[in-house]
Amino acid sequence: MPPVPGPVEGEDVGLDVLTDGFQYRDQKTQSTVAVKDNQIVSVLPSQDKFKPGYTILFVNKRVETGESGSQKEFPYLSSVFAKNLPAEVLSRHLYSGPPAHLEANLHVIVSTASGTGKGKTFFEDLLRPFLTYIDKTDYQLHETTSDQHIIDLARSVLLPRAKEGITQTILLLSGDGGLLDIIQVFFDEFEGENLPAVPSICLIPTGTGNAMANSIGLFSDSTFGLTNIIRGTAVSLPTFKATFSPDAEYITDEGRQRSRINPYTKTGSPYPQIHGAVVASWGVHAAIVADSDTAEYRKYGVDRFKMAAKECLYPSDGSGPHVYRGTIDLTHTHGPDGTEHVQKLDGTEHMYVLATMVSELEQGFTISPSSKPLDGRLRLVHFGPQPPETAMHLMTLAYQNGKHINEDPVTYEEFDKMKITFDEELEKWRRICIDGKIVVVEKDGWVEIERENRKLLNIVTDVSHKL
Repeated sequence: MPPVPGPVEGEDVGLDVLTDGFQYRDQKTQSTVAVKDNQIVSVLPSQDKFKPGYTILFVNKRVETGESGSQKEFPYLSSVFAKNLPAEVLSRHLYSGPPAHLEANLHVIVSTASGTGKGKTFFEDLLRPFLTYIDKTDYQLHETTSDQHIIDLARSVLLPRAKEGITQTILLLSGDGGLLDIIQVFFDEFEGENLPAVPSICLIPTGTGNAMANSIGLFSDSTFGLTNIIRGTAVSLPTFKATFSPDAEYITDEGRQRSRINPYTKTGSPYPQIHGAVVASWGVHAAIVADSDTAEYRKYGVDRFKMAAKECLYPSDGSGPHVYRGTIDLTHTHGPDGTEHVQKLDGTEHMYVLATMVSELEQGFTISPSSKPLDGRLRLVHFGPQPPETAMHLMTLAYQNGKHINEDPVTYEEFDKMKITFDEELEKWRRICIDGKIVVVEKDGWVEIERENRKLLNIVTDVSHKL
């Protein structure tokens, strides 16, 4: 197709439409800029009858150089106008109007502290202009001012409106922690089985690991979840519940503080409970998440996990990795009558104990290759004490499409319920990770993890390419 004249950010350019995207010549730098198909968010037909054509929305990136000389890329929404486009481009990207979940009561939640703190920038440079382009500007904006902000918002606004039957969609700029906050309020503070109106959540991933976003395919293109907002559909979000012994508490403020596990619970359980959708772990994984959850570590983004892992496996005092002690019981349910069979895991010494509902904990780190998006199944990844080199090798294999599950030390299986009873003197070896939040269990305490049957939240996704 010959070059199509049109403006990019106010400048006229010659646009070459290709089979896998398009390219244009930047008038400032006189260089050719190539835009891949997976950077295209949508193609909007012109509403001006005197100016027929299409506006192509795509994610561009600007490069900024810091004081140290290092360069960082910052994504932003850009556009180009074309008078005509090939049918194959239109068939893939033409915007045909808002999906049902965008016709609901809209909330935009910006978690300002998630990951490396890029939520506000993502909103200003990506989401806000996108919503303006698709004429969805009637939304309530909530920018977090504390760790409790999303919990308080869910408790005071989102849950009450859901009880009243008001349909809501939450555009959540956060990592897994923000999602957990909403899950926690809905499942702990709603006592019934069914909500009159189940809210839908659209993730714009701005966290560090972004396990849920990775596992439902939000990184399959380069639009940071924008395409998913208009192409995805709302489906039920599977969750699990973790029930703890009576004196379990949250660890907060980089390990300096303790707080009660949801004192507002209405589930009727006599024990503390936390609901999650991603991961429950003990051992090396929980230690890595807990130890790296500091302002200093967070500056390094996802690399903070690798840095903490080295200290965990190769302690600076030369003592070697800790051997975690406790018993693990797995329950499997069989037959139409739900007969339960309890299996005690061999040995009382452990290194890596992780239960998950997702396939990836971070981009490329495939912890559970058998997990399908939102299949609602809990799977265990476990291995006992290993030399640090072996443990590091096993975790490295997870970056190779989950090859670690084929190694002899690794137990990998589906289960319905898991109970861990701890046999550790020191508190630091009794830390549990639930979707990025850290819980400490009292001496001789326990935790039980099982699937939650209630469906109180939806998540917006297009997982057809992964099913």
